[in-house]
Amino acid sequence: MTSASSPDPNRVRLIDAPNGPDRTTATLLASLEARLLTLYVISGADAIGSLVAGFAALGREVSRTAKGARLRKAIEAGRSGVNGDTLWTKLRIADWASNMPPSPVLDQLRNDLALLLADDLEATLELRPMPNQMAGVSGSPPIEPVTFVDCVLGLWAFSTELTRVVEALAAPTLESSAVANEVVTDPEPENTLLR
Repeated sequence: MTSASSPDPNRVRLIDAPNGPDRTTATLLASLEARLLTLYVISGADAIGSLVAGFAALGREVSRTAKGARLRKAIEAGRSGVNGDTLWTKLRIADWASNMPPSPVLDQLRNDLALLLADDLEATLELRPMPNQMAGVSGSPPIEPVTFVDCVLGLWAFSTELTRVVEALAAPTLESSAVANEVVTDPEPENTLLR
C-alpha cells in the first residue's frame, strides 16, 4: 500500500500497488484478527522466532540497497559483527530462528497502519465476530492497561533507539576507505525501503 496525491493536501490516500492484491478494510481487519488468534495456539518461542526470522528477511532485503549494503559491511567489519555472529552461533539463535517461518513484518505493519486511516473501520468491526476476552487469573497483581498511544510511543522509542544503535555499531568502520569507497552496483529495489 502506498500513499498517493489527494486533492486535499491534509489528507493521505492509500492505494494498493498495481501488481498486488486489492485490500479492503475487511481483509486488513481479517489479517490482523487471524494473527491475534494465532497467538492463542502457538508458543511464545514460535511467535518470537517468526518475528526474528521476519526481521532477518527484511534485513536481507534492505541489504540489497546502497545504504543497507554499506551499513551491513560496516557492522560485519567491526567488533559488534564478530560478537553478534559468535552469540548467534554459540547460543544457537541462528539455528532456532532459521527453522521458523518469517513473518512479513513490514507488510503487516503497513496493513495495520492502513487500518488507522480507514473511513469504514467502525462499520467493519460491527460486522465481524471478535474473539472473546481472556479471563484473568484470580489473585494476580493489577495489570497496567495497554493503550494504543502507549504502544505507538513504545514503537517509536524502540525504532529510534534501534536506529541509533545500528548507526553506532557501524560508525567505527562506516567511514573507512574499504566501506566508504566501495561502489555498490546492485540497483535499488523498487519499493519504499530506505527511501
